[in-house]
Amino acid sequence: MTNQSAPSKPRRKDVEFTLYGWNTCLRFFEKRPQDLCRLFFSKQRSAKLGTIKKWCADHKLPYRELDAESLNKVASATHHEGVVMVVRPLEPSPVHPFIKGGLGKQGIAVALDRVGNTHNLGAILRTCAFFGAEGLVMSNEEGQARLTSSAARTAEGAMEVTPIFQSTNLASALRDFMSRNVFVLGADLDAKQSLYEVEVRFPCVVVLGNEQEGLSEGVKKRCNQVVRISGAEKVQSLNVSVAAGIVLSELSRRRDFKR
Repeated sequence: MTNQSAPSKPRRKDVEFTLYGWNTCLRFFEKRPQDLCRLFFSKQRSAKLGTIKKWCADHKLPYRELDAESLNKVASATHHEGVVMVVRPLEPSPVHPFIKGGLGKQGIAVALDRVGNTHNLGAILRTCAFFGAEGLVMSNEEGQARLTSSAARTAEGAMEVTPIFQSTNLASALRDFMSRNVFVLGADLDAKQSLYEVEVRFPCVVVLGNEQEGLSEGVKKRCNQVVRISGAEKVQSLNVSVAAGIVLSELSRRRDFKR
């Protein structure tokens, strides 16, 4: 059901960004209609956008049918599937209420230690949604990617599915998770033990590090266990979003096996 709250107070236009793609835009509108600023669509999509067009009309938001060339320009892409939205970005929630609320008994969450590429952030969000992660915690430190248009498009609607939290001090947040009996599992290229060799308890927070530097030393110290993903060693490492998928798949397998 659509949230029928009034539009948010206007923010600077430089923090607006474009979303495109049918599923991405529909998911956004289901979750955050109040953050919609403008709507553009093709003639072919017009009839299916009645609810969203009515919302725009009721809240005095611009909406317009455009030809294919104009839609390409608005989206800065050609694979928009006939719908483009200009929206306000999602603001992450503070992490401490999430920590205090507690993960479910078999819950899994993901924490990012300065993951810097927005495409990786979006792909990790999509992976979190697929495996049912209860939340994604982002550090607020220099080098951490933000919830930009690029991240949203890569996530393909998952940004509106997985709760997103922000921590001013990730090591401190992990310590607080541990104090509530949450197992903190770090993934790092230089770890001595393989993911497939260690025992993991639930609930669990998986920590993924920076694409070049891996986990910071301060964050490693706050992990119950740091593991690597074993491979053929013909290449040095995996993309961090691929690593996220492998770790979450393995943890989901173990969790479901125990049920």
